[in-house]
Amino acid sequence: MNDYKNFCEYSVRPEPTGKLMLTKALLILFYTVFTLVYLWILGLNFKAWALIIMLPFLLYAIIKITWRFTMVEYDFAIEAGELTVASIYAGSSRRLKARVYVPEMTLITPYLGNERALSAHDIVSVKDFSVKKGSETAWICVYPDRAGGRKRALIIETNDEMQRILRLCNPSAVVRTR
Repeated sequence: MNDYKNFCEYSVRPEPTGKLMLTKALLILFYTVFTLVYLWILGLNFKAWALIIMLPFLLYAIIKITWRFTMVEYDFAIEAGELTVASIYAGSSRRLKARVYVPEMTLITPYLGNERALSAHDIVSVKDFSVKKGSETAWICVYPDRAGGRKRALIIETNDEMQRILRLCNPSAVVRTR
């Protein structure tokens, strides 16, 4: 086995939050209202019974397009010193969220939910890709913004292999608190 490999990929599915549950409830309400309005306009007002046949197909298309955004996974990959974070919607479409070169990072440490520590490092924005708030496997990666000169941060989920590769790519930025 090659102990010095420099590739790692890790996928996690975030725990359902109140915002996600609200989004699902609102989408179900939208589907119901859409069906009722469609039936009312075409069936009762215009007596266009032939167009009502289109309702299941329209409803299927709307559900197919919108419901996938409620099933999100985060994919973290480190390849040749570059950390890539992507969102995978419904297991089919992938959207790149962040791409950071690991040797440019200034701080890599376990994230213990300490918001004051983030403000002490003069961080402009924080993107959270953790499973839940206060996750034990969440790490924070601080990196400089090339355009503005300020710092940005990513909160990512890690496993032992990803932590090893982060230490291998940038040992001076890794702070161990455990």
